[in-house]
Amino acid sequence: MSELSTHILDTTTGRPVAGVKVRHSYAGVAGASAVTNSEGRIANMLKGQGLQKGNHTLTFEVGPYFADHKIESFYSEIHIDFVVTDTERNYHLPLLLSPFSFTSYRGS
Repeated sequence: MSELSTHILDTTTGRPVAGVKVRHSYAGVAGASAVTNSEGRIANMLKGQGLQKGNHTLTFEVGPYFADHKIESFYSEIHIDFVVTDTERNYHLPLLLSPFSFTSYRGS
């Protein structure tokens, strides 16, 4: 069974981003949500339920993080859409974040 994990790194400070709510949806239907820990990580987003084949979205609520740190930002939420093709593999989607840009990739 596959697992879904993520982490957020603020590339302007080089530090993990704690306290950000992340929501998962599958085929447009809202599912699990969790908050990044002190290391900016969510180790098991789906709490053992596994991923299904198809279209998924992770939504990162980054607006409050920037507001709490009094940082002007272009983003309030960041949506990362991805496709699961192999339900036997784990999926790790890191978010590298700055106030005016972001990137993500499929990690391991």
